[in-house]
Amino acid sequence: MFGLTDRSAEQYLAQAEQAPEPDSFSWRVLAIRAWLQQGNTAAAEPQLARLRQQSTPAQQPVIDLLNAAAALAAGNSGLAAQQLSGLSPATLSPAAASYYLLLQANRYEQQQQPIEAAKVLIERQPLLDGQEQGPNLDRIHQLLQQPSPLALRKAQNTANDEQINGWLRLMAILNTDHAQPAQRRWQLQSWRKAYPDHPGHRYLSDDTGPVMTLESYQPAHIAVLLPMSGKLAEQAEAIRNGILSAHQGQSSRLSFFDTNGRDMAGLYQQIQQAGADFIIGPLLKEDIDALNGLDPAIPLLALNLPAYQPDLPHRYYFSLSPEAEAADAALHMWDQGHQQPLVFAPDNELGRRVAAEFNAHWQQQSGRPARLAYFTSQQSIESDVRRALSNAGAVAGVSVIKGSTEQLPATGAIDAVFMVTNTTETRFILPYFDFVRDSRAARLPTYVTSRSYLPGGEAPMSELNGIRLADMPWLFGGAPQLMEEVDTLWPTVGSSWLRLFAFGYDALTLIPQLTQLREGAPAVPALTGELSLNERGVVQRRLQWMEYRNGEWLPGDY
Repeated sequence: MFGLTDRSAEQYLAQAEQAPEPDSFSWRVLAIRAWLQQGNTAAAEPQLARLRQQSTPAQQPVIDLLNAAAALAAGNSGLAAQQLSGLSPATLSPAAASYYLLLQANRYEQQQQPIEAAKVLIERQPLLDGQEQGPNLDRIHQLLQQPSPLALRKAQNTANDEQINGWLRLMAILNTDHAQPAQRRWQLQSWRKAYPDHPGHRYLSDDTGPVMTLESYQPAHIAVLLPMSGKLAEQAEAIRNGILSAHQGQSSRLSFFDTNGRDMAGLYQQIQQAGADFIIGPLLKEDIDALNGLDPAIPLLALNLPAYQPDLPHRYYFSLSPEAEAADAALHMWDQGHQQPLVFAPDNELGRRVAAEFNAHWQQQSGRPARLAYFTSQQSIESDVRRALSNAGAVAGVSVIKGSTEQLPATGAIDAVFMVTNTTETRFILPYFDFVRDSRAARLPTYVTSRSYLPGGEAPMSELNGIRLADMPWLFGGAPQLMEEVDTLWPTVGSSWLRLFAFGYDALTLIPQLTQLREGAPAVPALTGELSLNERGVVQRRLQWMEYRNGEWLPGDY
């Protein structure tokens, strides 16, 4: 019923008159489809009305598909959408699902939405046989020739599968007018390497040159993009000083560009004119998205992690995000043999985001959820802690949210706590855990992030004894000579400034190691942690875990 219609409608109808049911129904479907493809709704409608009257409940999805096709043939895409809304490709046969997706693509095209139409046809491609695949690809290509490069780049996101993002990126390159030949060749080479098996290769000529190889970067001119003015100027200055410190003795040239209030397109053009061959930055996610949208023909190490990271061979991402610390904590606590951690976090966007990241990585390791609990204010801490620990011995898989509980599989008693708290919050909350459990019982192993860091050598805080904290090796004496230089030049800076200095320092020193790390080389020790790369070019940090004892951070004996 939903294969190629390679005969006239009249021939199909003649077959229908001779065939018994249900074959007659199938031939009439083919006849109606043939008329509709010709735009002959007048001939198709009487036959469709007859099928509506005679169809069985099992044949109703077929009638819905034909009703939608008739609406589209009449130019009524809104009615077609209503007819298709009750159908799901998953419940249809492969041939019917293919026809459903074709109708959806036709609907989007009628509504002047070529990108949406193309995405549906990309989903349809695996359902087609060899004879139909070529024309389907050609139509995808034709549809994606219509949108602007900017629209195609904006449509790329993590909700798409890689086939779709590959098409969108390729056509954004091909649709760009007046691109410099060298830049276009670089972009197409990058695309070829990122998508070696993509069907879009058939629309490329062979003049892009050989596929690029990932050799170590040895840039002669590095452009650094930071918000050097505005509200983030102080943070940017710390990163800049780290980069300059790491650059001492190197022959390459550094150029700093202020991103505050700047349009990325104009700034990128300025970088190209300056002759830069590597970019560090930008720092803000929206600036990274804007620069990614330009598809720069220069290797890039962004200093943050945007929501969508194109899987491209010369694109890298480095950040000091709290989510990354939570992921490291989940891995470390699993390595320490814990079976059921409690995550205790503030009931705000940051707390929930970090708790969710910990839980996701914990489940990857253990196959079961962590226990999540959230606190709201100082006044409610005791009740929040009691609720978090309630029935801990029997039901350790409860997720506590603002006083309500959501039952999850029970997995045993809580045996560790991960607190998403700053120093003040940690000091305030820890005694409540001791009090609510039993002040005579040993404290649960308690892990915190760098937000709870306090410099060693200050007056001891006995209530913090035993907490385990993850932070940069740099802050625990990992590079004493460099720290001495920093203390001499900037004697009054705090730990937040020092972290950003180390961030900039490592960003520059990573450049010649990026390609090897992306190909699986072992992690490298650095100021901010042991650094490795995942397959998408995102820098992964393993932090140093220390234990607080009487005013000092010491290596744990756990």
